[in-house]
Amino acid sequence: MVRHSFAIGLVLGLTCASSTVFAADSGLALGARVGYAIPMGKLGGTTAANASNHDLADNVSGMVPLWFDVGYRINPAIYLGGFFQYGFGSFNKDKNPACSQGLSCSAHDIAFGANLHYHILPDATFDPWLGAGLGYEILTENISGTAFGQNADGSSTFKGLQFLLLEAGGDFRATPDLAIGPFLNFALGQYSTWSNEGTAAGISLNQSGDVTDSGTHEWLTLGIRGQYNL
Repeated sequence: MVRHSFAIGLVLGLTCASSTVFAADSGLALGARVGYAIPMGKLGGTTAANASNHDLADNVSGMVPLWFDVGYRINPAIYLGGFFQYGFGSFNKDKNPACSQGLSCSAHDIAFGANLHYHILPDATFDPWLGAGLGYEILTENISGTAFGQNADGSSTFKGLQFLLLEAGGDFRATPDLAIGPFLNFALGQYSTWSNEGTAAGISLNQSGDVTDSGTHEWLTLGIRGQYNL
């Protein structure tokens, strides 16, 4: 009888402990993400000589973003915060042959903004969540070196609003305060301004203006996210 009562007490105790361990709480939350981003949509033209609305992927074939989150868990289910992303882009050398003929070509993408997450099962060991937000993006492309007998050293920058961010993911709770899991992010934006700096073939590239024939572009990012609740 004593053993039976002890077993029942142990089971109840473990059940209560389990619900306590995996219960999310309100408070400050810090997060970090890494993944791979696939570009889609249009980049837009910059001058009358380059006004064709060509694909973003013609310049950047992909990107590895490092993403940082700072926010607040209003309650176990709702998170509100800001984010900063720095992405290392892969230049599309097939569409830009000069990058395979002596030029060093690179790209990076900066984005920042705000997002809201809704956690569906905040007390469970696996917590699916959905999110939405908006941001601002700065894409920079750099070239340097000599190709086809011509020297070039400069950069082009495109800036614009990311007016819709859609997110989804799932958190596996490793400890009461630490969760790790996959995430999916879809960012819809449009570049509105551009600028060039540097020289090419002895000609100054310093100029800027509005993006012409602009279309929308998208980044589809898949990766791993970790969040620590303080």
